[in-house]
Amino acid sequence: MIGRKKLEERYLTIAETKELLERRKAEGMKENPEEPMFYEARVSLEHAERFAKLKPEQAVELKGKLMELFDWMDERLAAKLVDLMPEDYFDIRVIFGKENYMPTKEEAEEIIKLLDDYRE
Repeated sequence: MIGRKKLEERYLTIAETKELLERRKAEGMKENPEEPMFYEARVSLEHAERFAKLKPEQAVELKGKLMELFDWMDERLAAKLVDLMPEDYFDIRVIFGKENYMPTKEEAEEIIKLLDDYRE
């Protein structure tokens, strides 16, 4: 990894990752139709297809709304909430178990109400 440096860092939801991997697969099909992706990328795409709960546009929108709603919410936590889509206060407590901040019951209810707007 000589000469490589990290230009930026972002947290992606599973839905965003799925879209990115599908794009890479399409590009790989043009270059090498017999094997468009490496094994690890294929396994990652299968995982994303199985567990993505929202469309990529919805995931980005929801992540943004969560970060706007609470000043303590960062991109990592918002992406985790979008990926897991907790259904009640106890699920949120598990997600925030090792975090420095534990949302109050009222904040958790606001989060769940916002997530419910995006559930299918």
